[in-house]
Amino acid sequence: MLLLLAIGACTSSEEEIIGSIYGKVTDSKNGKVLQGVTITLIPGGLSRTTGSDGTYEFLDLEAKQYQVQAQKMGYVTDTKSVNVLVGQAASGDMRLTPEKKDAEITITPSSLNFGTTQEEMSVTITNNGNTETEWTLELGSNSWLSANPKAGRIGSNKTQSIVFSANRDKLGESKSVVVNLSAFGNSFPISISCSPKDDKKPEMSVSPTTLDFGDTAQEQTLEIKNTGEANLNWKIEGITSDCITVSESEGTVAPSGNRVVQVKLDRSKMSNDLSTSFIVSDGTKEEAIIVKAVKAKAILSISPKNLDFGEEQTELQLNIGNTGNAELSWNITNVSDECLSVAATSGKVPARGSSEVIVKLNRSTMPQTLNATITISDGTQEEKVAVTAVKGSVTAGTVIPEGMYVYYKFDNDFNDATENAVHGFGSNSPTFVEGVAADSKAVKLNRTNNSSFVVPKPIIDSRDMTISFWGKDFGDGNIFYMVSSHQNSPMFTFSMKNGALKFVVTLYNNGYQYAKTGTFMHPTLTDGKWHHVALTSDFNKTTYATITTNLYVDGQLVDVVTEDANPFSEAETSGNSYGSGTKFIMGGSVKLSNSNTLNGTNMAVDNFRVYDTRHLSASEIKSIYDAKQ
Repeated sequence: MLLLLAIGACTSSEEEIIGSIYGKVTDSKNGKVLQGVTITLIPGGLSRTTGSDGTYEFLDLEAKQYQVQAQKMGYVTDTKSVNVLVGQAASGDMRLTPEKKDAEITITPSSLNFGTTQEEMSVTITNNGNTETEWTLELGSNSWLSANPKAGRIGSNKTQSIVFSANRDKLGESKSVVVNLSAFGNSFPISISCSPKDDKKPEMSVSPTTLDFGDTAQEQTLEIKNTGEANLNWKIEGITSDCITVSESEGTVAPSGNRVVQVKLDRSKMSNDLSTSFIVSDGTKEEAIIVKAVKAKAILSISPKNLDFGEEQTELQLNIGNTGNAELSWNITNVSDECLSVAATSGKVPARGSSEVIVKLNRSTMPQTLNATITISDGTQEEKVAVTAVKGSVTAGTVIPEGMYVYYKFDNDFNDATENAVHGFGSNSPTFVEGVAADSKAVKLNRTNNSSFVVPKPIIDSRDMTISFWGKDFGDGNIFYMVSSHQNSPMFTFSMKNGALKFVVTLYNNGYQYAKTGTFMHPTLTDGKWHHVALTSDFNKTTYATITTNLYVDGQLVDVVTEDANPFSEAETSGNSYGSGTKFIMGGSVKLSNSNTLNGTNMAVDNFRVYDTRHLSASEIKSIYDAKQ
């Protein structure tokens, strides 16, 4: 009795947790039951297949929530949640929706021309839809036309071919018809034309069969000839490059005639060298035309590859060439030494052209030996130009160096450029300004500051000498003079009074006869421009007891003045002028006597040189002027 109760208790506990699912699957469109639907139980992994009545069931399931999934080809898969209760059969009825069938048929080509000779031609049909379909071809009453196959079945994303045949024995005249292919409930037309046999035939020839545009051509000609006895209908097909266009793509050529077609190349669309082809066809014969072209490109060419300034040159020319067939854009990306400068750092050069760039060397800032590079680039190619120079002598390149005693170039210093090294200095802060030549300097004297240039040695108390310099901003006042050992009195004064230059040599005449002595007539110098001034002076050489001084302005002799001087007083006595100088002063004021003081000037002076034993010729002075030295 107790055993039976225990068994009964166990059975009752199991029944409390068991349930089932029963369901039917139907078509959502027409309500018909669906056989062969696969039903999957989740979780659990059990599956069932619906029978002919569309039903299925899952028995002895644990009471909880399940997912049932229904799948059948041609229908959209669906999932349903089912809650299984103890001792009950839960409903799992489901309705499946048929998959949508897209109809998309393409026919290539969609037209056929049998001409007078073709007997068979084909088309390709493609099913771009998402389901298989049947198709049929209706040829109508065209007994001369047949097709194989005329019907079929084509799967999704599949292709099939249809071969059309023309029987000209049944064709009395030219025909153009449209036949229809039916699929997916739609009609797709195919145009077909055919002509009877003609003993007279066209004969096509095309030349040239290779069009080579090279690296510059933009247009070529193609000749289509008809050497036959019938009209030639031609067509250009298969152009795949957007760089290539033709003046016409189809036409008709009469017997013994020809047609010239212009083939053009758009080089702006070329990304690389071109190699392509297209077809010229008459419906029977095809001629392949090969097209080639080289992409135009710029090619950087530099000459010379080495710029040697040597010891004297300050300016050289660099040629930037383009040996290619496209415009060249260039940039100077690096100049390795600051003493070098270029007139332009970028530019453009046409195809097969060249341009020049001036390279300048500042010798005042260059090292003793220069080894530098200039780098030029076109963005893809880079060229380096070696630049060399030697500092050399300071007077290298100086015209008329023979007999030169001192030479002050004032290139940011007061040094003598000759080997004599008679250096000077600035007093009361004279400044340096732009000189007479490019990249040169000059000393600027200031009247307000009473600034001056001083040489602590006599450099112009010579009995036969030449003084040469460039001046700018001339004005009344002292230009330069010598200081005598006799009471520090001034002599050899060069000044301007009332716009006229004066050169007075002796101590006596400077102290007592300044106003009456040494005045030149010359062109205007107060125009704010650079002017070259040269004095050639001698004592007792041209005329006895006379100082003769020639004045040259801008390379031309303009006047001669004389000054009386007793040869005996200019001998070795305490009152002489020649041979008694102690120092040279340019600029600043000078006291000639108690009643006569010359103010300083605001002029600039460049390239001051003295020949203390030479009386330069007119041609030598002209050479100095021409050289701007």
